[in-house]
Amino acid sequence: MTRARRGFTLIELLVVITIILLISALFLGISTGDGGGLKGGQRIIASTIRSVRAMALMNRGAYSSGITYNGRYRLLILNDPTDPVNHLHQFVVAVGCVDSSKVSAGVDPTSVTDTANSAYVWFAPEQPTSLPNGVYFIPPKGSTTTINAPVDDSGARMVLTDNQYSVIGPIADTASSGVLDTTTSPPKMLFTPVNQPQALSAGGKSWYYIELQSSGASNHLGKVVLILANAALRSDTQKAELDIINIKQFAIIAVRPNGDVVISNDSDDIDTKKELK
Repeated sequence: MTRARRGFTLIELLVVITIILLISALFLGISTGDGGGLKGGQRIIASTIRSVRAMALMNRGAYSSGITYNGRYRLLILNDPTDPVNHLHQFVVAVGCVDSSKVSAGVDPTSVTDTANSAYVWFAPEQPTSLPNGVYFIPPKGSTTTINAPVDDSGARMVLTDNQYSVIGPIADTASSGVLDTTTSPPKMLFTPVNQPQALSAGGKSWYYIELQSSGASNHLGKVVLILANAALRSDTQKAELDIINIKQFAIIAVRPNGDVVISNDSDDIDTKKELK
């Protein structure tokens, strides 16, 4: 008798890698609202970005068939001062693609690239997740959120350096023609995280986002560096202020151009004036 032999396909290997990453996050004891501090938040964000990268490599679509056109894969960070519980604290994965059933007759679905098009739909594979208690994203410079460093021994307010702010470069390709999805630095989109594909709308909340290409590479021009800090948030419908607890304690998650994730706890390791290698 002969024994049939076959190897694993690339899709099977990527599925296994994704499952391992998700299980690893669970065994690290990091879940919505749990403790873990800066290092816990750093691990779960790094793991989530790697999962997004694996999804992009698998070209995972919004439908059971797995078929998608012009897919986009993103990690979203909530930027909504009117939501004081979740502002700069909540994140979610979003997948976008063209819904061929919504494309006008005679139009090739592969030709639809504008994410503001009503035929371009998005969904969240999982529910939004929160960072550990007391841990927040520091937004990019120029954010409407005021960042307050602690005071020194003399009572003077300390100042954060450029390396202590997040940096998210603009999207490399022309993704959108409208305000629902802005691709300049830092890129932002209006989105309601649900698991059923839907078009972007003005009624969605605002999110910063990181995008991975189907090749697994970063789809940004310039750096992608996320900074986490222990902080307290004060927010209302008018403004938001983030009070940093310790100016010397940060957790850093950087995405290299090839999509690899780099982590550090020293802001001096990430020079915002130099490109990541």
